[in-house]
Amino acid sequence: MNDTSHHKQYVITILSRDRVGIIADVSGAISALEGDIADLRESVLRGYLTMILLVTFPVSQTAEAIRHSLQAINTQRADMPPLDVIVRPADDALPAGQSSIPDDAYILTATGSDRIGFVASVSGFCARHNINILDLSTAVSEGAYTMILLVDLSQRSDIADIRRQLQAFGQESGLSLVLQHYAIFKTTNEIGMI
Repeated sequence: MNDTSHHKQYVITILSRDRVGIIADVSGAISALEGDIADLRESVLRGYLTMILLVTFPVSQTAEAIRHSLQAINTQRADMPPLDVIVRPADDALPAGQSSIPDDAYILTATGSDRIGFVASVSGFCARHNINILDLSTAVSEGAYTMILLVDLSQRSDIADIRRQLQAFGQESGLSLVLQHYAIFKTTNEIGMI
């Protein structure tokens, strides 16, 4: 789909109670509308599924028609509420095919005891130091809280300085913080192909 004069991109967000087959149903409905999924992120959080998709459709498809088609997915099921769907036109900030992960991407891992304000504290540090959070996940296990952040450090020129600031922040807040370049993290954490 290279001819942009006949196509339009939309960002679609979906929230639903999780169930088997929902991704197949959503992608099937998008295909039926001649939509091409360029990017997709999906996660299940305590029984709730969230998806965000970047999809290219023919210009004849409207945001309302796309939303209506996706909301109709669960109407045949008495045990499931309708999908919560938002459809917005995408801007052209990122050319098609370009990676959404910048060269200066790092993985920041923060661990400590579970407490109110954990996420606010770490994300506040990032905001104060001009660090953009691209992706974030958290987990709690036996009183320990872990945050894993994909961060963009392209606005920072001195990585050694940010490491010193992270060390001071970790000591002051009682958190263990580890920062490593995304390429290194990816290489050391990928499962090898057989």
